Amino acid sequence: MRDAGAVAETTHGAIRGTVVDTPYGAVRQFLGIPYGKPPAGERRFCAPEAAEPWEGVLDAGVFGPDPIQSVDGPYTGVIPGTSTNSVSEDCLTLNVWVPAEEEAGLPVMVWVYGGAFLTGGSSFPLYNGARLAAEQQVVVASVNYRVGALGFMDLRPVPGGESTTANCGLHDVRLGLEWIAANAANFGGDAATLTAFGESAGAGSILHLLGAPGISAVMRRAIMQSPGVDMTQSPEVAAKVARCFLGNVGVSDVVGLRQLEPGEIVAAQVQTAMEMFAEAGAMPFHPVVDGPLVPAPPAEMLRTDAADIEVLIGATAHELRLFKQDLPADNSEKILHHIVSGHMAERTGTEPSASDVEAVVGEYRQAAEGTSWTTDSDVLTAINTDVSMREPIERVAQVRAAAGGRTYLYDFRWCSQADPDKGAFHAIDLPFVLDSFHVDGWGEFIGADEAAEALGRGIRSAWAAFARNGDPSTAELGPWSGYELDQRVAMILDAHSAPASDPLQWERSMWRPTGQMDFQ
Repeated sequence: MRDAGAVAETTHGAIRGTVVDTPYGAVRQFLGIPYGKPPAGERRFCAPEAAEPWEGVLDAGVFGPDPIQSVDGPYTGVIPGTSTNSVSEDCLTLNVWVPAEEEAGLPVMVWVYGGAFLTGGSSFPLYNGARLAAEQQVVVASVNYRVGALGFMDLRPVPGGESTTANCGLHDVRLGLEWIAANAANFGGDAATLTAFGESAGAGSILHLLGAPGISAVMRRAIMQSPGVDMTQSPEVAAKVARCFLGNVGVSDVVGLRQLEPGEIVAAQVQTAMEMFAEAGAMPFHPVVDGPLVPAPPAEMLRTDAADIEVLIGATAHELRLFKQDLPADNSEKILHHIVSGHMAERTGTEPSASDVEAVVGEYRQAAEGTSWTTDSDVLTAINTDVSMREPIERVAQVRAAAGGRTYLYDFRWCSQADPDKGAFHAIDLPFVLDSFHVDGWGEFIGADEAAEALGRGIRSAWAAFARNGDPSTAELGPWSGYELDQRVAMILDAHSAPASDPLQWERSMWRPTGQMDFQ
């Protein structure tokens, strides 16, 4: 880092950053810029308020604290570099990286972190945008948003709930995007290219904002890596989560919640998640249908809305192998068939026959022949990956194509070389996109080699090209065909085969929900 006087003017006042060196050139770095007032006290559980302007020159040399979260919860440390030691309710800050050479009209890319809507922060070294900014000559920004109960608990149905806002975390992201759009030119960026990109819950946050009123005036494009498309809570379930949470902290209304210490809120999240698992799943705090910001689940909303926002979306080939659970040996087949039966019933509206279930399981067993993934646990992991991640992502592409939206689909197939059993697991694509193989042991964690480095360069060039002009085709990856109903293709991202837009291989018709449009 060089202590050079990197000063930029913003709509809120002047900021002084630093200049850092990367393998691709120098970058001006501005960290911890406040875009919202501290969402604490009476502002807890409310939509964010824009930060007040400041006088003089604000020091933007260090990251702001990450949002309140557990520092040793079940999602902490699953992958390298996903833990924090600095959390606070005063967390509404953002960061900007700009190529040091003075330019204008650069593409603007805004990173939104993941973490199951429970953890995450823009200070994680994994998410540092300096290398991407210098290599691809783009402006990169990242934005903090509230997570867990503080960010995604809907308190409207409980006493005092009329003073609260649902989806606070999504409102945070939107306000951060608006600040970046308003200030893009001050950093040499073109606000008309603003592209939100993120992974997992970050991608899910972007997905849920696509239908927000007026969002296309802020966000031009969206890159979504492994979003949980169907992870939208109904108001009814959200109300049960809120009431359960109130019981666990021992207060009766929102006034009491606003008097709790942050640590008490984090502790209650864990208890609430256990008690609500059967009804709300493993993630009881996530976006909810609220009317104003999220009018409907994304797959429904995108049938008519957000067609003017260009989208690049995809998944890894073996998403849930990161969270693979071994079934008990004595009745694994029975449990497998029971879960598959539930998936099929949910999508068809009728209870499937035993032979129908066996046919589905048999198809997956046949696909696994010749691999080491042949156990009942392996088959269930593959099925759950398709049902919860891959098929819903293609459904988004189908819905958008039917509505006239410009969409590009990808299939990330590069597998871990350090632990082949994990395959192309959820989040393995992160260091490829942000050039973070050197961070927190990621290179060793996945066994990155020269081919992986080359694939990373290709992916970053495609992401930047998409931000620049809405087309991810590049010299590195070649032509990238858009997704069409009569040409359902995805770009295969794998260092061990030539990149190409190939016909999709992941869709199985039995996972289509009842009433879904027939795109065949």
